[in-house]
Amino acid sequence: MSEQTIIISSEELSESERDALAVVREFCASTGLAIEPVVHGVNPPYMDVELMGEDSLNSFGKSGKALDSLQYLLNLIIGRRVSGDVRIALDAAGYRARRIVILEALARECAENVIERQEECELDPLPAHERRIVHNILQQYPEIRTYSEGEDPDRHVVIAPKE
Repeated sequence: MSEQTIIISSEELSESERDALAVVREFCASTGLAIEPVVHGVNPPYMDVELMGEDSLNSFGKSGKALDSLQYLLNLIIGRRVSGDVRIALDAAGYRARRIVILEALARECAENVIERQEECELDPLPAHERRIVHNILQQYPEIRTYSEGEDPDRHVVIAPKE
């Protein structure tokens, strides 16, 4: 289970949120994997859903790309089937929380190098939500600036000294 232990019951969800959760449950059942969606929070329009069960570790793939793709597809289906504005933020086996810790450490290390050497640092390509995490973390460094460069899927964060 992830570090986030609060579980939201179906009764606490709006009708459209329950309908969105039903789409995710239907998907999980169709995979044949031992995974079940659990809602950890709602911050409209987003609903935090974690895939839990013995097969949850197998559901996010290398670097979380499969999890990102699954989240994208489920949100497309939810957008067409469910009335109201509901989007899911999908996690599996606490992957997203672990990834944030890794991104924070990488961003801070690069920022320190940029400050010390006064040279730019380019990170590997990242999905939009991970680039946003890096930009937000590094706002606390007044000596640097960050910007994204390139086109998806090769878009990446550049950390540079402030001019």
